[in-house]
Amino acid sequence: MLNFEQARSNMVDCQIHPNGVIDPRILTAFETLPREKFVPDELRGIAYNDEDLVMADGRILLEPQTHARMLQVVKPGAEEVCLVVGDGCGYASAVLAQLTAMVITITTNDAEKQRIGDLCTALDICNIATLDGNICDGAAKNAPYGVIFVNGAIADVPEKLLQQLAIGGRLVCIEKKEGQTLGEMLVVENLGEGKFSSYNHYSAGTPYIPEFKPKRVFTF
Repeated sequence: MLNFEQARSNMVDCQIHPNGVIDPRILTAFETLPREKFVPDELRGIAYNDEDLVMADGRILLEPQTHARMLQVVKPGAEEVCLVVGDGCGYASAVLAQLTAMVITITTNDAEKQRIGDLCTALDICNIATLDGNICDGAAKNAPYGVIFVNGAIADVPEKLLQQLAIGGRLVCIEKKEGQTLGEMLVVENLGEGKFSSYNHYSAGTPYIPEFKPKRVFTF
C-alpha cells in the first residue's frame, strides 16, 4: 500500500522545492494536506504524480509544481480573503485556506458542494465558504478579493473577475490561447482607478477549465 505521508514529502522535495518554490508556508501546506483525499478512489495511487489530473467532470487537480509556483508568484497574505475559481475537488481551496484568512470557492452543482463540505469537516478546515454560481461570473457579493486563484487554463481573463479584485489584489491563472499547447502563468494586479498591470511567469501545459475553453468563432 502506498505510503501517502512519504509521497507528500517526496512531492515537496523532488517536484516543488527543486522548481524554485522556497516559501516555507507554501511548502508546509503541500506537505501536510492529504492530497489523495481530494481525488476519486481510482486516482489516489497517482495523486502525487508530477502531472495534471483531470476528473470525470472536467475539474483539474493541478500538477504540484505548477500549483505551488502559482501560489508563490501571487504571494497570498495571511489576512487576505481569496476567491478560487474552477476547483471542483476542493484541493486548491484547501491549500489556500492554510495561507489566508478566508477562501470563497464557487460550486456549480450539489455534488461539488457536498464533496468540498465533507472534506472541510473531515480535515477540520473552517475558513472555506462554498457558494453556488457560475464560475465565469466570480462571486461579486463577497468581493473585493486579495487573491483570485484560477484552478486551470483559461483562454481569456473575464473582465468580471478583474473587477472583483481589491486594490493591490492579484489574479493568477494559466492563460492559453486557442491552438497553443503550452499556456503562460499570468498574474494581473489591480493598481486602482481602473488600471491593471500584468506579467507572465513560466510556461505550463495545464488543461482548460471547461467553462473557459476558447470560444469558436465562425466566419463566412
